[in-house]
Amino acid sequence: MHPTPVGTLLNDAALNIRADNSSWRARFVRWAWITVGVNVLVILWGAWVRATGSGAGCGSHWPLCNGVVVPPSPEAATIIEFVHRLTSGVALLAVLALFVAARRGYAPGHFARRSTSAAGAFMLIEAAIGAGLVVFGLVAGNTSMPRAVVGALHLVNTYLLLAALALSAEMGAEAVSPRWQVGRGEVALAALSLGLLIVVGMTGAVTALGDTIFRPESLAAGIVQELDPASHPLVRMRLIHPGVAVLASLFTAYYALTLSERDARSSTRSLARWIWALLVAQLIAGAINVVLLAPLGLQVIHLLLSDLIWILGIVLSARAFTAPR
Repeated sequence: MHPTPVGTLLNDAALNIRADNSSWRARFVRWAWITVGVNVLVILWGAWVRATGSGAGCGSHWPLCNGVVVPPSPEAATIIEFVHRLTSGVALLAVLALFVAARRGYAPGHFARRSTSAAGAFMLIEAAIGAGLVVFGLVAGNTSMPRAVVGALHLVNTYLLLAALALSAEMGAEAVSPRWQVGRGEVALAALSLGLLIVVGMTGAVTALGDTIFRPESLAAGIVQELDPASHPLVRMRLIHPGVAVLASLFTAYYALTLSERDARSSTRSLARWIWALLVAQLIAGAINVVLLAPLGLQVIHLLLSDLIWILGIVLSARAFTAPR
């Protein structure tokens, strides 16, 4: 019986096979990207939970589901929420395994150690936010502003988690942490671009919540709702998100172009081209999302594109800012 990839990774690390072993580093990087993928799937399933109103499928109980470990004869909402909790547990274990492997396999001071530690912290915060949403009833049809605020903060923490995992994969490929070479102007440019992506994600999370709870009957009815000063803030957010998304897309495209010119490697320029393609796809998906009144499947695709743009933006920044000038 062959050991699992993470089992092999941890066993090798336990035998003091350090990061100067290229095959061990390759396994670490592979597991890091698998962990990124697992977390993205959990995020997408979380969107499905929200869009189907299944967040209260396990009642107000956490970590138990309706007061038991495995709910008997569960309804559809309970199944959806219960699966989300199970997959979240798998993601937590994957991050924990990555953290242990980095501590055992890389020398003190290596960036992979710091990034996996950050990923572990963000993962715990992610679990705490999810528990808080359930325990305090900020799920299903709750239309309070605290739910919107917590949802936006949840998105920020999710992005930071994905960034830490992506950096673990990117930096884990090197036996010694590469030196960051970033000037003040470049830091400002990176902060503005990545910050705009976070703002787009936050407004998108709130907009998606409004689309779920206050779903209009038609596009015309939705426009009337958005322009009505008496409408719920979640509805009026639909006016803000598209404009912010276009602005962030244009600036991110410029940012990717700047980084691709800074680093002449073909892999870096390929990453920039992927970001441009995803930005175009995201804008198209967003427009269709508005016209079709945010169908469930398209909401998930829209979120997936956002996550991919964020992840590639983080990797592109790390690659360009650690490349020789």
